[in-house]
Amino acid sequence: MSSEDAIQNAADERAITHILTRYARAIDRFDMEMLRTVYHPDAYDDHGSYKGDIDGFIEFLNEVLPRFETTQHFLGNMHVELDGDVAHTETYCQAWHRIAGTDGSPDHDSVTGLRYVDRFERRDGEWRIARRQIVIDWSRDDPVAGEHGGRSPDTQYGRRDHDDPVYHFGRD
Repeated sequence: MSSEDAIQNAADERAITHILTRYARAIDRFDMEMLRTVYHPDAYDDHGSYKGDIDGFIEFLNEVLPRFETTQHFLGNMHVELDGDVAHTETYCQAWHRIAGTDGSPDHDSVTGLRYVDRFERRDGEWRIARRQIVIDWSRDDPVAGEHGGRSPDTQYGRRDHDDPVYHFGRD
């Protein structure tokens, strides 16, 4: 492999991993406009309980995500196999979902170990997801211990909208 090819491969892998981390931010900040930028318009997503196109996936998320007080998707190992304008990836993820208790029951965290198995395609010089399948490796539910709502007024907490600090910190 020439040094030029190696540099291009590194740039392609970086572009793909950037898309993967942008996906996590879009989900956790409930930013459907950003989410749309990680998929090609004709992409297919198999999330288990949803299988279909990106428009339907966004409709599905608009129904499902508000059920959670907060989410956090922590990405781990990322394996990228490049083949010209196609890449196959496997990305490990731990997804945390805080669910409010009801009828006096405590809040709980639903935690899932999963993998994103993706087909990326470079079209018009831009990498995006063309096909995604979620593979669940394990999951569990944990009750939230301690007093709910005991937040410190001096601490900045994450938000699920464009008022989250990530959208404006250091840009004001």
